[in-house]
Amino acid sequence: MIKSKGYTLKAFSQEINMPYTTLLSILNGSIGGAAMDNVLKICRALNLSLDDLATVGQEHAATPESASIDEHLTALIHDLSDEKKTALIILLSKF
Repeated sequence: MIKSKGYTLKAFSQEINMPYTTLLSILNGSIGGAAMDNVLKICRALNLSLDDLATVGQEHAATPESASIDEHLTALIHDLSDEKKTALIILLSKF
């Protein structure tokens, strides 16, 4: 997404006032240890809501059996506060 917006990772890190190494660490799967303000900086710069962030990278097609479960989970996640959504994203990123 960063590259599709015309940024290199270094330019993006400068744009959002974040150390390049921190951005790399987050993008390489260490979001669980990321400070909330850093995650929010990335989301704001990419015009992502927390709902969008929760679905980024989902590339599997839902099977008929999982479709109703996915719909239910989506509804539950949608109803969470922004803080709880962020906590869930951080928790899930550890797996």
